[in-house]
Amino acid sequence: MKTGRILASEIAAYLRCPRLIYFRSQSEDAEQRIIDTKYLTRLILKELALTHHCTVARDGVGDADDADNTAAIKQLRTELKRITDELLVLYRAELSGVDQQMVVDAADSIDIDVISAQIAEYVRIIGKDALLTKITPCAVEHTLYSDALGIAGAPDKLVRINGGILPYLIRTGEKPDQGAWKPDRLQITACAMLVEETFGQTVKYGIVEYARFFELREVQIRLKDRRKILELRNRIRRIKDGKMPDRPRDAPCEFCAYTENCVTQRSLASKFF
Repeated sequence: MKTGRILASEIAAYLRCPRLIYFRSQSEDAEQRIIDTKYLTRLILKELALTHHCTVARDGVGDADDADNTAAIKQLRTELKRITDELLVLYRAELSGVDQQMVVDAADSIDIDVISAQIAEYVRIIGKDALLTKITPCAVEHTLYSDALGIAGAPDKLVRINGGILPYLIRTGEKPDQGAWKPDRLQITACAMLVEETFGQTVKYGIVEYARFFELREVQIRLKDRRKILELRNRIRRIKDGKMPDRPRDAPCEFCAYTENCVTQRSLASKFF
C-alpha cells in the first residue's frame, strides 16, 4: 500500500476506537487476536455466506412444495461441513495451534434453520432470480485502490446489478432493527467510492449482509457519508503520523490486544480527534 493510503476497513476500526489505528500503525507485528469459539464462528459464517448463491441456485430451493426448506437446509449443511473440515487449512497462519474440535463447536452454534427460512422468505418476496442477482459475486475480496481518494479496500464481494457494480459486505455480528450499523454504513460508502473511481460509474447503494440471519440491507450512498469518509481519512492519516488520539469512554477494551500499551493521558494532539 502506498504511503498516505488508508484502508476502508480502518474507518470501521476508527469508529470502534481511534487508538486501534495508532497501535496497529506503530506495531510491525500482526495484531494478536483472541482465538475463541466466537471468533471461529465469525470466520465460518463469512465462508458460509460466500456460498449462499450456490445454495439458492440448487434445484428445489425456494420451491413452493418445499414448505419445510429441506433443500436449502441440506445444501447449507453440506457447505457448513465442508467449511468446517477446511477452515484450518484455509486460515493456516491465523489459526495455527487451534484444535479441530473448537472449529466443530463453533460450527454447531450456527443456526442453519434461521438462514434457510430467510432464504425462503426472500425467494417468496422477490423471486429466486432476483435474489441470485443480488448475492452472486462477480468478484470476491477484490482489492480496489484510488490515489485520488487516498483509500484502498477489498469488499467481501462485488455484485453486478442492472449493469452496474455494487460493493457487498458480510457482517457476522448482530443486526440492527433497520438499516446498517454506522461503521458498516461508512465502510460500504468508502467501498462505493472506490468502485466509482475504479469502474467510472455512480454507485447509489451497497449491500450489507448480516450473515447470522441472512439479512440483506441496502445502504444508500449519501452525500453526508461521503464527506465523513474524507474527514475520517484525514484523521486516520494524522494518527498514522504518530498523533495518539484519546480513548473513547465506550471503547471495547475488554478483548483488545493493545490494552497494556494503551495510555489514558490526554496527548496534546488528541484535541484534534
